[in-house]
Amino acid sequence: MKQIITTALLFVILSGFAQENQRTRQTADNIFSQTDELHLRFRVPDASLIKKLSSVISIDDVDGDTVFAYANEQEFLKFLNFSLPWETVKEPPLREEDIRMAEHIDIDQVTDWDFYPTYEAYIDMMNQFQTDYPGLCQVFSIGKTVNNRDLMMAKISANVGVREAEPQFLYTGTMHGDELVGYNLLLRLIDYLLSNYGTDPKVTDLLNNMEIWINPLANPDGTYYGGNSTVWNSRRYNGNSIDLNRNYPDPEEGPHPDGHAWQPETLAFMQLAEENDFVMSANTHSGAEVINYPWDTWPRRAADDDWWISVCRAYADTVHLYSPSTYMDYLNNGITNGWDWYTISGGRQDYMNYFMHCREVTMELSNTKKLPVSQLENHWQWNFRSLLNYMEACTFGVTGTVSDVNTGQPLPAKVYIDGHDEDNSFVFADSIHGFYQRLLFPGSYDITFSCNGYQPVTIQNVTVTQFAATTLNVQLGTGELSADFSAGDTEISPGTAVNFSDNSTGTPTAWHWRFEGAVPAEAFVQNPINIVFSDYGDFDVSLTVFNASGDSSTLTKTDYIHVRHQYLMQNGTITVCQGLFYDSGGKNGNYQNNEDYILTFTPEVAGAKIRADFQEFDIEAQTTCNYDRLEIYDGSSTAATLIGTYCGSNSPGAVKASTAAGSLTFLFHSDYSETRPGWKAGISCTMEQTLVIPAGWSGISSVVLPDNPELETLFQDILNRLIILQNQNGFFYPAQNINTLKSWMPDQGYQIKLQSESSVTFSGTVDGNKEIEIVEGWNELPVLSPCSVFIEELLENSTANVLFIGEMAGTAMFWPAAGINTLQELQPGKAYFLKAENEGRITFPVCR
Repeated sequence: MKQIITTALLFVILSGFAQENQRTRQTADNIFSQTDELHLRFRVPDASLIKKLSSVISIDDVDGDTVFAYANEQEFLKFLNFSLPWETVKEPPLREEDIRMAEHIDIDQVTDWDFYPTYEAYIDMMNQFQTDYPGLCQVFSIGKTVNNRDLMMAKISANVGVREAEPQFLYTGTMHGDELVGYNLLLRLIDYLLSNYGTDPKVTDLLNNMEIWINPLANPDGTYYGGNSTVWNSRRYNGNSIDLNRNYPDPEEGPHPDGHAWQPETLAFMQLAEENDFVMSANTHSGAEVINYPWDTWPRRAADDDWWISVCRAYADTVHLYSPSTYMDYLNNGITNGWDWYTISGGRQDYMNYFMHCREVTMELSNTKKLPVSQLENHWQWNFRSLLNYMEACTFGVTGTVSDVNTGQPLPAKVYIDGHDEDNSFVFADSIHGFYQRLLFPGSYDITFSCNGYQPVTIQNVTVTQFAATTLNVQLGTGELSADFSAGDTEISPGTAVNFSDNSTGTPTAWHWRFEGAVPAEAFVQNPINIVFSDYGDFDVSLTVFNASGDSSTLTKTDYIHVRHQYLMQNGTITVCQGLFYDSGGKNGNYQNNEDYILTFTPEVAGAKIRADFQEFDIEAQTTCNYDRLEIYDGSSTAATLIGTYCGSNSPGAVKASTAAGSLTFLFHSDYSETRPGWKAGISCTMEQTLVIPAGWSGISSVVLPDNPELETLFQDILNRLIILQNQNGFFYPAQNINTLKSWMPDQGYQIKLQSESSVTFSGTVDGNKEIEIVEGWNELPVLSPCSVFIEELLENSTANVLFIGEMAGTAMFWPAAGINTLQELQPGKAYFLKAENEGRITFPVCR
């Protein structure tokens, strides 16, 4: 909830911020012996501190440098660590007539809505809606609260018993229990919709074309904290003293941004959202008068920011036509971007938008939280038209169904706009009718429809006009049988289980998966899960799909799964050329408070340079990175040149050492509060290797895997001199446009023939894997080392009995049985013939 509190609405128990309040544990005990939640205000010396405080207490409003917030006892004790002077805030005193409670209500007899119902009366009112309008309304509980009260929901539609191909809409009220105006307005809205159906054209149109869900009271434990017969002692938090509007999964902060388990109320609404396909929604609050749109959690604008501004502007502007000039004029004349006001994490709004692909706003409808009943009529008159208009916006944009071109069956297709959608702004068609509704600002769009197993279809230049719907029904075909797949993760540590997804087209009916180096090694289901890779290395994955006619298609992704050592942030030096680098929390955990580590990576291959590719990055944000930070230095210590200091989601990206030593040093610091998921980075070694190749025939290899291994690109500067490149796996013959080798592999040796001497430079990565498989008989041996290697040393640990090693184009050879040893060293960049008596492995020694 967000709030502005004017001086006319506040009694301040402690006067002036000049007093330094040094609150102790005894102070907390004294405060919370009388209440479970504290309303306080304080000033912040730096606006960037607000985000940090938001993870500790429930911030309610920010007005300049003044912050209003709520805290339970645990949150308050954490707040005291900031050593900020603070004051207690109280709401203005209420008169007995301000909170008029009603019981035994007959909705048919209600002419004035100047009351708040008792809890039992509320339940009766909801049930009466269904009793009086059984063809239009269904009422039920979606779950229980902490204290076993019901979370009541009214579903309203002209054909309420049937799920039709139409948009679903959701209103919920008073998730902060003391913000009462939404409770009353949404009860009245239910009555208005039902009683005006068939007589009011707008209401009739809404119920004929939408399925409307309304929950007037999302936190009954907070509202009836003082007992079921009164809202006098209503409070913000739920029965466990948790702020429900900080308890949802957050796009930036993860599943539990407030550090608490999901509350029963949160779980009920999350399940509701999962089981339905809400197109639009809103949750009501009090404490301010403004319509708040995404995002709350981060500063970047939503993909549909123009649409958000338009729909919020329409709400506020309509209100202004019927209200006093001082009502809903806060911030940008009644609307605001959430981050621009102040940031929160774990809000329902961002959860619905990001995870549920819905469009939700936060409606702050009254400066006064416990609104006197005498003011309820005015707030209804000022808002009800806007509440109807906001619902109506759910029917605009682009709408239609997606189905199978052959069977007509509905498809749960993804509907997205390439180059426009971001942060999960795309939507899905539902699985019942294939129905979708994509809300868009007026303009022209290229819209793509995709579904697993089908060929995607893009409809270009779809025109969207204001206050209207463009109907676009789409059919998808399966296309030709073609195998395709993806993995949940391709760069993992040993023992990690990987899930695979079939993305094939052409309606496959059977699947045969092969997983090199994994358990199980095969699978025959469409989407295999828990495939475990336990050994280090790079592993192939293959999928063959079959259709009902017996046709098949196979796709093999070579070296698709990369199993790497895992290195956590620590103090020390690590010599390596392959690995995964995490913060101290590892793959699935957060780093801890009060960490100070310095870690240096040095290359294990002579002449290489360390490179770190950050794939995930999320540490506590602050403008100057004073709280938590990662510093990266171009060298073997923090005395080296500082490459950069990083925090928040400002990822370092790809960072490469530039000094001769090739080292990178990482310094990490975290302060005393707020931990985050940290980072994941791939560690590799990069280097350049130049091959000087003589005219005629010779043997070549490389220790470097080129960044672009395609042969046409790799040899593009000497293609006019390259006659042929070949090995036992194929050949590359540029003059005849023949290429069966396709790409360069550093674990293979090659024969090459040039018209004249030439040089080629390979730029790429090199790893510490010096081992090569040897087959019985003849082999083409690459040199997996950047330095020369003595043959006798090479063969010391060989498990293959090597009979012969010789130059590919020359007379030097190592042939012990014949007593010939004119080849004593293998040179980097060259390749040799090798004959072995048996299968085995050869490991190249480390350069000395």
